[in-house]
Amino acid sequence: MVRLARAAVTAILAIGGTLIAAAPAEAAVIDVTCTSPNSTNVITFSPPLTLVNQLTVVSRATKYEPCRAPRWPNLVAGKESKTITMFDDCTMVLGTLNVNFTITWNTGQTTTVSAVRTASLSGSSLVVTFNGTVTAGLFLGSNVNQVFVGSGVDLINCLNGRGEVKSIVSRVNLTISH
Repeated sequence: MVRLARAAVTAILAIGGTLIAAAPAEAAVIDVTCTSPNSTNVITFSPPLTLVNQLTVVSRATKYEPCRAPRWPNLVAGKESKTITMFDDCTMVLGTLNVNFTITWNTGQTTTVSAVRTASLSGSSLVVTFNGTVTAGLFLGSNVNQVFVGSGVDLINCLNGRGEVKSIVSRVNLTISH
């Protein structure tokens, strides 16, 4: 079989043909990456989450650093925060949501993201993933992947009716690329 393949290639080349190799898939160009352990997210719930759906103030603060943006060397950090009041309970932490958020970079520029947020428990860790696109500002049109990983112990206890969730602290990895 190998001899037959070699003979076919030799015959094609002998009669002036050329072989065209498949082009490799184009790698994504990184706009910015921000990594843990210094990149963190803190979310607090007031009152703490239980199995009872109740009006809750949800506050989130995300710190991005260190960040590396190859085409913007002065961009080294960012932040994002939001506070909303909503009906919430510990089961909703694992829900899938469409979200929008705006990162303010240390340069004063902003990046607005529209993403789908998914969450799951992996052992005793809570893993929250945001996949979407930049809809305004710096990196417009680029793809966004952000992952929060934090302890899921309080959430597991809450889901089992044995506690509440006051806050969740997570490590953050953010990649924006095109």
